[in-house]
Amino acid sequence: MNNELRNEISRLIADLSAGRYAEIAADGRTGRLSAEELRTAVEQYGRTLLLLPDGAWDLVDEYPQVDAPNTVAVDVPLWTKEEGRSDLTLSLTATKQADRWILHVDDLHVL
Repeated sequence: MNNELRNEISRLIADLSAGRYAEIAADGRTGRLSAEELRTAVEQYGRTLLLLPDGAWDLVDEYPQVDAPNTVAVDVPLWTKEEGRSDLTLSLTATKQADRWILHVDDLHVL
């Protein structure tokens, strides 16, 4: 995975872990979800989100979008304090624009 994309995903997970839903919504990263829907998904899961450990990046799935240049769909398994690797997955669309990656949350769900 591209280091810049990895850094953007890490920043999003850090914001989710810290409960910064309004900030995620303010810069458009919530995608099709609202800040409240993200908050609800995390709260209903009932565990404490953590940053991904180093080895976790090998488990991230990346799907290039043939019909959308510079765009990939990404499924990120999440980690929690209580269970380590959880069954919660963060699904994203990432688009490379100029010199940065733009993230949009597609879903935060149990797989």
